[in-house]
Amino acid sequence: MFSQTIRYIAWSLIGVATFFLALGVLVFQAASVTGAASNYKIPVSWFSVLSSVTWPPSWRLFLLLLGVLLLAIFALLIFFRAPRSVGVAVFFLQAGIAGFYGGALGWFFISRELAAYHFSMDGEKLGEYWFVFEAVAVWTVATAALAVVRIFATGPASRNTQL
Repeated sequence: MFSQTIRYIAWSLIGVATFFLALGVLVFQAASVTGAASNYKIPVSWFSVLSSVTWPPSWRLFLLLLGVLLLAIFALLIFFRAPRSVGVAVFFLQAGIAGFYGGALGWFFISRELAAYHFSMDGEKLGEYWFVFEAVAVWTVATAALAVVRIFATGPASRNTQL
């Protein structure tokens, strides 16, 4: 059993990353439904995203959200139930794969959003697919952080040997 702090950190990292992945799925589906995927001049707001993905309901959105949920459950099981070496290896593997398939591009978009000129843009524009890559970048950072936390996290058995 991990300490309360380690459990809080793990749950928070997985929760925040899952939240961003779910938002990325919503924006991905909305970009397809509204036509913003092929025409970047269509303004997309949060209201239009939520209204376009909630009705009519689609199996694609359900399956994508189910995939995000399964990924989060898998991450929780790996962190809390797998041996340390397996957990660290799986988390670094997830971070590497996510970084290769969009995390690096997402980090580029996140760094551009933090630039001063970006804050003068219209806040209602979502950036169509950009947010999907940013969500993958957040998942990449979260899984790498979980791997580092898992390296240094000790359970009760290892604490007893230090006494």
